[in-house]
Amino acid sequence: MAVVKAGAYGHGLDEIARALATEDLAFFGVANVREARQIRHAGVSTRIYLLGPTWSAERAEIVACGWTPCVSSIEEAREFNQLAAARGTRFKVHLAVDTGMGRGGFVEDGLSATMAALEGFEWLEIEGIGSHLPSADEDEPFTRRQMARFDAIIHDLGGSSRFRWRHLSNSAGILGYPNGACNLARPGLMLYGISPLPKFQQLLRNVMTLKSRITLLRDLPAGHGVSYGRAFVTSRPTRVATVGIGYGDGYPRQVSGQGAEVCIAGRRFPIIGRVTMDQMMVDVSASESVAEGDEVELFGPHLPVSEIADLAQTIVWEILTGITPRVMRCYHE
Repeated sequence: MAVVKAGAYGHGLDEIARALATEDLAFFGVANVREARQIRHAGVSTRIYLLGPTWSAERAEIVACGWTPCVSSIEEAREFNQLAAARGTRFKVHLAVDTGMGRGGFVEDGLSATMAALEGFEWLEIEGIGSHLPSADEDEPFTRRQMARFDAIIHDLGGSSRFRWRHLSNSAGILGYPNGACNLARPGLMLYGISPLPKFQQLLRNVMTLKSRITLLRDLPAGHGVSYGRAFVTSRPTRVATVGIGYGDGYPRQVSGQGAEVCIAGRRFPIIGRVTMDQMMVDVSASESVAEGDEVELFGPHLPVSEIADLAQTIVWEILTGITPRVMRCYHE
């Protein structure tokens, strides 16, 4: 199941879905109905799985379109059953189990009774069972216990043959842990070339490179302030490049003053002053060859996005999904 929610992690849902549709996928994983619609409008026919709970007003469309929801409550299941009955066709759903995430799904206590109740809905087919790993990139002992519990749950509910699809692992789970009783995985971040477990990064190649250009070059004297608040004041004559990108494009303002760099012609240069909405300033005094119009890599093959996330005190997921629609996406075959 290729997870393509949040605009395929900021990469562009339509284009990424079309590219991945040529692979042998069981599902595309999306967050909501709007994303499911967008995939269909892109001309992609791969099955769609809704990763979170659905709103009552959305369920008729879900049944009509044959999208696959995970079910976290008897109320959801009952309404899906009624809608399927009205159409005279059995409807496939997955049982969501909360093994530690605390975000959705049935809790483990009383799960056998829950399963019996769900099986009482004659128009529903409990095709799969899934849960989610909250800390596979942070807490290995808990994750291993959680995986063992999930395997035990499948065994207690009738074994692997009871469910066509059994899924638990996200990217960190796929890379760092055995698969257990599962036969389906849900890669997200790793699809885009980034490992949530740093030791596996060498196996992957990043998909997105964020670039801009130098729009202006100026020579500033010593004692000259740079950007809002004059948080940075030049200590010497400084050649300053203005770069046409800022937090309005999704580049995090939080890296200001934290030693963040950009890459120009394979060489790193420091960002100085505060990142503004549309622009940032870079000290390029160390190079005489830098010119207006030069490409500037904000992150990519020469500058890991994980480095930017660390300096911004956030996570890579937020950086990628925060790149705004104003940034033009260019795709290469």
